[in-house]
Amino acid sequence: MTNDEQAIYQMVQRLEAAWNAGDSAGFAAPFAEDADFVNVLGEHHNGRAAIEAGHRQLFETFYKGSHVTYTVEGIRSVRPDVAVAFIRARLSSRLAVTPDDPNRASHLGESTREDHARPTMVLAKDHGKWQIVAFQNTRVAQGPPPATP
Repeated sequence: MTNDEQAIYQMVQRLEAAWNAGDSAGFAAPFAEDADFVNVLGEHHNGRAAIEAGHRQLFETFYKGSHVTYTVEGIRSVRPDVAVAFIRARLSSRLAVTPDDPNRASHLGESTREDHARPTMVLAKDHGKWQIVAFQNTRVAQGPPPATP
């Protein structure tokens, strides 16, 4: 593994640790000041401040106490100062269960939900430091796996 690949792996580990700590500032820190972030709902956030604010809201509400695991599936070097990282994400979160929820568990209160996504990060190296310049997060659809030819 090259030093650049190691630095990108460590960045992904920092993102994971910040998410699991509910630390929006820590999560946004590896992003460039003018980074683009497209979440799993297709919402586009521009700039580190917007990425931090969006994650702060998530960590205080819907994803409070959630846990994510990021696995780097591959890194493609486009040129010495540009790379694309392909990530696999598994997110576990707690959901409130209500009596009228058709998908509720056998008991009321809380249930655990697991989601899978495939974030793709474009990174640029500036003055020896890697930063995320674009992040596209795509939810993995539920359903049967595609047929192999």
